[in-house]
Amino acid sequence: MFGSQFVILTTFVDIIMIEIYGFSFGGAELALIIGFVLTFLVQLFYQLLMAIFTLSGKKKAIQDDYPSVSIIVPSRNYEENLRTLIPVLLDQDYPDFEVVVVDDCSSDGTEWYLAELKLRSNKLKTSHIVQETDFPNALAITIGIRAATKEWLIFLNPLCRVAGNDWLKSFAASLRPNIEAVFGFVKYTNLNGSMKKFFRYENFDAFMLHGSARYLGCPMPVTDMNIAYRREQFLNLKGFAGVLDSRFCENELYINKISNRKNSTYLLDRSTVVSYKGDTDWYDGMNFKKKQLLIKKEFTVGQSVFLWINNISRIVFDASMIALLILSPWRFWIAGVWLFKMIHELIWGIAAMKRLGEKKLFPGLLVLRSVVPFFNSFLSLKYLFTRRKRKWK
Repeated sequence: MFGSQFVILTTFVDIIMIEIYGFSFGGAELALIIGFVLTFLVQLFYQLLMAIFTLSGKKKAIQDDYPSVSIIVPSRNYEENLRTLIPVLLDQDYPDFEVVVVDDCSSDGTEWYLAELKLRSNKLKTSHIVQETDFPNALAITIGIRAATKEWLIFLNPLCRVAGNDWLKSFAASLRPNIEAVFGFVKYTNLNGSMKKFFRYENFDAFMLHGSARYLGCPMPVTDMNIAYRREQFLNLKGFAGVLDSRFCENELYINKISNRKNSTYLLDRSTVVSYKGDTDWYDGMNFKKKQLLIKKEFTVGQSVFLWINNISRIVFDASMIALLILSPWRFWIAGVWLFKMIHELIWGIAAMKRLGEKKLFPGLLVLRSVVPFFNSFLSLKYLFTRRKRKWK
């Protein structure tokens, strides 16, 4: 060894061997091990953030003073779903709130149902849009906000389902003076169709990942449902004026614009969760993924870097692990490191599921977390070459 701890030996077939502290490694093997170890440490850091996130935001004690709240529900041809949702919202045990439903060019019986319901409740307000525009979602939400009169705005979809009449009180416990943006969880357990599990896995994983990003100063929205922000700030910032360069998901992009580490909070409390009811198929799943990727293109550099490092480190970790299990004599150590990572993910994943009232996401979620980074990369490349030919609607 010539007294050195590091010796490079070249064989007759020019295969590089590297000796480190008495252990010999092939050049390719060492490169794989380095990649495996580095990405393991990166993934461990992400899991640490998720662990801190899971342990944060313990349920607040019931308080005496609650801010006033307007619940905004834009709707287009969802009469039957409104008949299920709106009565439960109007029956909330809360001192000062209103429900604002925006009838967005509906052609069913929505207008007549809302008119009938307004006669029975003074907490219901309605607005009606009669003509389609280039920004239908932004217009419907803006009209609802203009019609609202309360301090805080909470946004729901007609397909949302609220469990019990104490949901609003639980949600409002987090509407504190120093908070400007609130992200609640949406469960997809009531979905039907072939993509039900996909939606559940993706939604839960995104909520945990985006919520943990808050500790690095870059919180991110997951959906436009069960989120809240202040009405006055929306009006002072001229509404969606700053995000109308993207003709979709204006509400997610707006709350993303105003949120930061100090003024935002994610609700890890099953009493604040709403469920979502609907049907899904492969087409819905692919549109959901495309929408996610398009929204991410509007994120800040810091948010994009946070997401891309997570994706790339997962890809490199899984790929190097598989290669080392096949090629390296250290395969049992490699398998042990992988098992440690999986157990760590399970512990905090199950803890988060319990807090959010989710069930039976594992082990399927672990499989999805390994597959989705590859799938996202493929869709991103595909979008890069086809984006001029397609428009998101």
